[in-house]
Amino acid sequence: MVEAAGFSFKDILGKREESASSSKSRLERLATEIPFFIKDGISLPKKILLIDDIYTTGATANRVKRLLEEAGALEVKTFSLVR
Repeated sequence: MVEAAGFSFKDILGKREESASSSKSRLERLATEIPFFIKDGISLPKKILLIDDIYTTGATANRVKRLLEEAGALEVKTFSLVR
C-alpha cells in the first residue's frame, strides 16, 4: 500500500512489551505509558505518515504523533485502517 502510493517506508519505532490494549478499558488505555520509542540511530524525516491498524480511543496515535513531533518531525499525519 505504501509503495503503491509513492511513499517510502522507514521503520522508526520500537515497542516495549505490554499486555494487549484491546483487553484494557478506555480509561486504562488512556492512563497507560506509551510503549513506543524511536529506535537508536534513526534520522527522522520531516514529514511522516503514521499508519495504525485500529483506532479505538486515539490515544496511541496521538501519543506517537507527539513523540515524533518532540523528536523533530515537522508534520505528522495519521491514518487508521479501521475505526
